[in-house]
Amino acid sequence: MLLFYLFTDDAKQLVPNKMRDFFCTINLDQEEVFRTQVVEKSSSPYFGEEFYFEIPRTFQWLSFYIYDKSVLQKDLRIGKVAIKKEDLCNYTGKENWFMLQPVDSNSEVQGKVHLELKLNELITDNGSVCQQLVVHIKECHGLPLINGQNCDPYATVSLVGPSRNDQKKTKVKKKTSNPQFNETFYFEVTRSSSYTKKSQFQVEEEDIEKLEVRVDLWNNGNLVQDIFLGEIKVPVKVLRNDSFQAWYLLQPRENGNKSSKTDDLGSLRLNICYTEDCVLPSEYYVSLRNLLLKSSDVQPISASAAYILCEVCRDKYDAVLPLVRLLLHHHKLVPFVAAVAELDLKDTQEANTVFRGNSLATRCVDEMMKIVGKHYLKVTLKAVIDEICESPKPCEIDPIKLREGDNAEINMENLRYYVDKVFREIVRSSISCPTLMCDVFYSLRHLAAKRFPNDPHVQYSAVSSFVFLRFFAVAVVSPHTFHLRPHHPVSFVKLYKEPIFTIPIKNILAVEKLDESSFNKKNMFQVLHGEKPLYIQANNCVEASEWIEALCRVTRCNQKRLNFYHPSAFLNGSWLCCKATIENTVGCARCTADVPADTQIEIDGDRETERIYSLFTINMSKLQKLEEACGSIAVYQGPRKEPDDYSNFTIEDSVATFHTLKQIIDIVEKLNESHEKYQKKRSSSAKYGSEENPIVGKVS
Repeated sequence: MLLFYLFTDDAKQLVPNKMRDFFCTINLDQEEVFRTQVVEKSSSPYFGEEFYFEIPRTFQWLSFYIYDKSVLQKDLRIGKVAIKKEDLCNYTGKENWFMLQPVDSNSEVQGKVHLELKLNELITDNGSVCQQLVVHIKECHGLPLINGQNCDPYATVSLVGPSRNDQKKTKVKKKTSNPQFNETFYFEVTRSSSYTKKSQFQVEEEDIEKLEVRVDLWNNGNLVQDIFLGEIKVPVKVLRNDSFQAWYLLQPRENGNKSSKTDDLGSLRLNICYTEDCVLPSEYYVSLRNLLLKSSDVQPISASAAYILCEVCRDKYDAVLPLVRLLLHHHKLVPFVAAVAELDLKDTQEANTVFRGNSLATRCVDEMMKIVGKHYLKVTLKAVIDEICESPKPCEIDPIKLREGDNAEINMENLRYYVDKVFREIVRSSISCPTLMCDVFYSLRHLAAKRFPNDPHVQYSAVSSFVFLRFFAVAVVSPHTFHLRPHHPVSFVKLYKEPIFTIPIKNILAVEKLDESSFNKKNMFQVLHGEKPLYIQANNCVEASEWIEALCRVTRCNQKRLNFYHPSAFLNGSWLCCKATIENTVGCARCTADVPADTQIEIDGDRETERIYSLFTINMSKLQKLEEACGSIAVYQGPRKEPDDYSNFTIEDSVATFHTLKQIIDIVEKLNESHEKYQKKRSSSAKYGSEENPIVGKVS
């Protein structure tokens, strides 16, 4: 499982002393998956947008591009931040400033190439012995789009040394990001005369050190210059007398992305949370899952596994996200939130500050509202937010940011009109509020009134601090966070008010990916219904994945859903996938979606438990120190004389906390053993040069 949580914060000194309109894009390799809103008239724009998404494919780089928005010309790329996948763990869970780097076409690469390499021993016409290098370039996968279209790729294959550069070229493949080359090239490797003195042929070490195979991928430009797509280099010395084949990730040129003026481009602040988890079968998580689910029954709550998880994590958000989803999935969230909220209120001295901080209780409620409140927000605010976005009236009242000809008083009236309309919709929406949110708010209201019995208003402010400040206000400021508006601005939305074609949800039989080979187009999926399949192309891989997930979620209870489907299209009288010539024949691949027990909120409990296990593993040293501290407190009951390693942790009952910690550590150690067995099995099946082998899979 690959998950990203990104908070695109702000940039500084992008164009010194100049006010421009900036936006930022988020890219997997060269594929744009998200885009921020445009920040106008600034040299240090503040974006403040969150992006949370699953990664549906392999990738090498996570990149951020800063653009200068242009009305009449093409948007100008100011600079970029590119982070290798294997380096993401160094930045996760904390804010970092990154210097912008220049955008260099030689460094803009993605995709992989499948090679077979072999050394053959040959006897020439004159009787001398030499070795022949055989390079079979089979195929490429995941090459980038060029100007929004599939590229026309070809490859050059070279044998390079100090005094030689023998180069050969494949044929050009038209309009495809996954070209099938299947071409073989032969290179003669000259040998030393010392061969006759050896009983067995062996390549001279000094010769081998100097030779390498280089494969460069290019887009054929026809009448314009060819575009570099990436390269790989393989030292000939690794072959010896062996033959092997593997996938190689394309790399940028060695001189790419180097400039002496990088300091002039400015910098970008990011908060990245990246996780990659290996989810084991469900039975491995029974002990940990049960321990977490009984947290609300533990007295005191600070001695529970769920509370300890959030205590040891440096960023509580890392723990809150999987914890809330797991408790929600098993209907244990409300009692846990009530328990931690009661603990939170013990430290609250004034009624007007109830639930205003970033405590465990407030963060749990925040995450719960994001998960269960999406539909509620849609029926409450989407219409008015669409009106604001699609027919915007000027609302800027800051004198510094007013445009020429703007009237501050008129703008104030426009702003008041929007605020009143939003407020009226919120007031009328109580009947639509999800039951789970109502249950949580009822508990918070009751606890606040109990804590401050002399304040008649606290029961209302306890709820409004969440509903307005942490729910509706966030949705209005960043509507894409709750999927009320798309991340990407769409300028032609007004042109397509009426649908061209409609399919009732109840008629959908399956929603599946479509092989790119069908139409030579990326990010396609198919909606199967009573008639011919509807083929749809999304803007990027993340959007395609989210469309498939959303449509599967709302159609999984449909009758007559298909068990099998065709991964490719029916063209020229046959299915491309199975070659069957009857169009209405049964599919050749099993449908990927099964019917879940909970069709309203789809949560994979095993994935969330695996994420929690990973967090416990990362913070094992803290767990062990906390266990030692509980043991010390149980023996020595006197006051703490000075700060220590556990002074920032809440230990109300050292015996109960110690007992829970011991259970956590034992369970984590057993899961460690299971993961080690899996990793050994995985590494034993990895081949030289394959993507699974991080050392040689990225030869450069």
